[in-house]
Amino acid sequence: MAESGNLSSNASHVSNTSSIVTYSVVACFAVILCLLGMIGNAVVAWILTFKIKRTKYTVYILNLAIADFIYLLFVAVVMLLMVDQMLNRNIPTKETTFALEVMYDFGYNAGMLFLTAISVERCLSVLFPIWYKCYRPKHLSSFTCGLIWLLGVLLSLLDNFVCPAESFMATTKECTGIQIFSTVLTFVFIIPLMFFSSFILIYIIKTSSKKSRPPKIYLAIIFTVLVFLISVAPIRLLWSLLYFKAFTNTMSAVAFFFATTYCTAFNSSANPFIYFFVGRHRKKRFGGSVTDALSRVFKDDDTEQTSDGNTTSSSMK
Repeated sequence: MAESGNLSSNASHVSNTSSIVTYSVVACFAVILCLLGMIGNAVVAWILTFKIKRTKYTVYILNLAIADFIYLLFVAVVMLLMVDQMLNRNIPTKETTFALEVMYDFGYNAGMLFLTAISVERCLSVLFPIWYKCYRPKHLSSFTCGLIWLLGVLLSLLDNFVCPAESFMATTKECTGIQIFSTVLTFVFIIPLMFFSSFILIYIIKTSSKKSRPPKIYLAIIFTVLVFLISVAPIRLLWSLLYFKAFTNTMSAVAFFFATTYCTAFNSSANPFIYFFVGRHRKKRFGGSVTDALSRVFKDDDTEQTSDGNTTSSSMK
């Protein structure tokens, strides 16, 4: 994702006054979107940490909320620096730009991997219920979350060290290798896993009787995956096609950068609102409190209470 964090080169493409004003306004709206998403994810993380007992799935959701918060925070910082660069011609140092790109990609990669892990584990619990209840490792959630944080760091560092913005624009051999690896990882492994897992959950919902309705977390997972597939997957595919010269880009580099940013920021901002929407009390006008809504989504659906807690603190250290 080096292309998405190229702060200086994208801002430098904006020259005339009207474009500067337009893109500054667009960037400010992106900051507002990020702030809303950060507030939502912070509320989710706080409730899951202090208000709801930890389960296998709240461990994943808590870490996903933290990853989305990190991503949105650095998107907002990138947008503000771009506005400052366009209006005041203050160019950030290479060290600052590199650090922002690393954290930007880190949050994005970790969030995508957490969402994949959530959907796959829920699917496994449906396909192999006996194994899941009797033989699933007790601390699998903690181990998986720690591994995902590590992978997120490694992928981000690999991307930004091997394929910095200059190399990306020059389509070097190293960047081509990174792009092939990233494309295969996303479209051969991650997206098919999300799609297959969501299909299984949809099938379970369709075939279940009214007396044995599946837990609300099924719907929460399906909606979050659907938002990802609609908002992020197409733009990621477009970046890959552009890099490999599959077609000519008719949009300006800055406009395409903002389109990418809005899609990914919307994906990271939407999850808390999806949880509340799915868990709200339909008979109440405003759906009840956020804590109650999240409790209904993440309540134990098969006696899943676990001591698999302290994941966030352990995996973030």
